[in-house]
Amino acid sequence: MPTKIDVAFLAHLLTDTRPSVDLSLLNESDWDELMRAAKAEGVGPLIYWNLSGSGLIASIPARQRDRLRETYFDTWAQNQKIFADLKTLAEKFSQAGIPAVALKGVCYSLTIYPDAGLRPMGDLDLLIPKDRFGEAIKMAKHLGYEEEPEAFSGLRDILNHEVCLRKKDRSSVPLELHHRLLGNESFRFSVPVDWFWSQAEAMSDVIQTRYPGLQMLTPTTQLLFASAHAMLQHGGKKTPLRWYYDIDRLIRFYGVQIDWDILLSRAMDFEWSSALEAALSKSSDLLGTPIPESVARILSTRTDANRILVEANLQKAETHTLEELRKMRSLNISGKFGLLLSLLFPQPSYMYRRYHFRSPGLLPAYYLFRWWGIFIDLLITVLSIATGRLRTRSNS
Repeated sequence: MPTKIDVAFLAHLLTDTRPSVDLSLLNESDWDELMRAAKAEGVGPLIYWNLSGSGLIASIPARQRDRLRETYFDTWAQNQKIFADLKTLAEKFSQAGIPAVALKGVCYSLTIYPDAGLRPMGDLDLLIPKDRFGEAIKMAKHLGYEEEPEAFSGLRDILNHEVCLRKKDRSSVPLELHHRLLGNESFRFSVPVDWFWSQAEAMSDVIQTRYPGLQMLTPTTQLLFASAHAMLQHGGKKTPLRWYYDIDRLIRFYGVQIDWDILLSRAMDFEWSSALEAALSKSSDLLGTPIPESVARILSTRTDANRILVEANLQKAETHTLEELRKMRSLNISGKFGLLLSLLFPQPSYMYRRYHFRSPGLLPAYYLFRWWGIFIDLLITVLSIATGRLRTRSNS
């Protein structure tokens, strides 16, 4: 039995048909930590599903069993709301002749997961052609969505490849309309979206009946995008177990439909081989994901312009300043400047939403509060770097 409740422990509960863990040995503190970790990693419903299927759920204390069950039913109910929003959007876009590709969580939940309550979703992601993007945003607004305020006016055009919209009901899940994948042109790891549109295909007839016109990326393209999204856009240290499970499900569900030659070729062309290797290796380590030996061998011999970034992202940044500096490394000059302005001088609408105050008279005080927080974090960063160097010298 694992000595602590960590990601490896959670992965063990997800992968074994009948986990070789005596759950009766877990005490109250262990269960609290397990529930906290499962929520953070987004796998609570999956643990409930797997333990139910193995017959072990009955051996869990009633309170913990109820908590696990709630994670599944809460996810199921939330996903039904998302599917209802998707149905309305798909119908409107289809009627207007606007192509829409389901991305990430909503696509996975509709296709590779066996039940609608297993894949928690933080937002609803759709890819829209750039030339129809403005029209799609207007249609979403007519349906009650509002754009989230930018940190700095014009920043979206510099950094973002999507527009985030949300209904006035704050319990609703955000809608993210994308016109590119994996960042705007300001990010060094970003690539043109044209190839991805060439890889879009219709979803199954059953799904099309409910969501007319909705498309998805081919399984091979989904796997490539999922890996790059996890390792480049967010960074391996921030990648939850849920995303590795997505990768595992993609490979196991589609099997021979994954074209490994195309996957390797595109990864090399996009300079995403390092990201692909990191994502597949981690998924295999945690979940036993079946990666062809030839693929793993080829990826282990490759390097690309993004390898340093991928390796850095596998380590947790000690401070927020170091995290932002790491992000700046992946940006061009205009992107760096835009990010800096957004951190130091965000526009008032963003400040109101970020700090939850309403009186305009408090705005100057909250700017000072923000700058003071940045200064303190910068000071901690400098001290951390200095002490780290002193420690290195003393050990040498």
